[in-house]
Amino acid sequence: MDIRRVKAAAQGTPTLTIGFMPGITVTPATAVFTARHPDVNVRLLRTSWDDQVQVLLDGRADVGVVRLPIEQHGLEMRPLFQEPRVVMLPAGHRLADKASVTVGDLAAEHLLQDPDAVPEWRDVALESRGDRRPEVPPIHQVEEKLELVASGAGICVIPLSTAGFYTRPDVIALPVEDIGPNKVALAWVASRRSPLVHDFVQAAAQTLGRPAERLPGH
Repeated sequence: MDIRRVKAAAQGTPTLTIGFMPGITVTPATAVFTARHPDVNVRLLRTSWDDQVQVLLDGRADVGVVRLPIEQHGLEMRPLFQEPRVVMLPAGHRLADKASVTVGDLAAEHLLQDPDAVPEWRDVALESRGDRRPEVPPIHQVEEKLELVASGAGICVIPLSTAGFYTRPDVIALPVEDIGPNKVALAWVASRRSPLVHDFVQAAAQTLGRPAERLPGH
């Protein structure tokens, strides 16, 4: 059994741990849930692309607000919303003055993430032809991606709300006209039947609406 749950049971305090991805605000949902369950200890766990599913499988989180795509085997899912994705460029980039770009505009750029995460770019990328794609170093956090973007090492495509959360003067976020949205959903382990998870899912479905569709100034 998960050690965290053993300790919570020993203390006699029900606990619900919620995983969430950068840029996603879960406060409205936790406020509604806490009003219904004032005796429950609600904890938040910031996750990443690498561990947003693993924290559910190993019991570190009871329910997660995840960004798709993920491996859904063994999980229950409930869609929440979708939002645009933007490309992050260094402030002095040749495209930085544009109001928006197309995937074709980015074909010659180096992508600092798995090409399968951005299939629209992968299908036109010059560096994916043959064996010319430069190696991408292991990147685990958004902050690491943006440091590399700011240094001119490449570009990355991230959800609009994430870009808004990590604003900085040396990196520019631009809308990409012909790229698919990021989908956000709730996920939890199907075999773990919990009334608390059910009630949080209901609270999140009621309160977590669509983020802003536009970048400031666009």
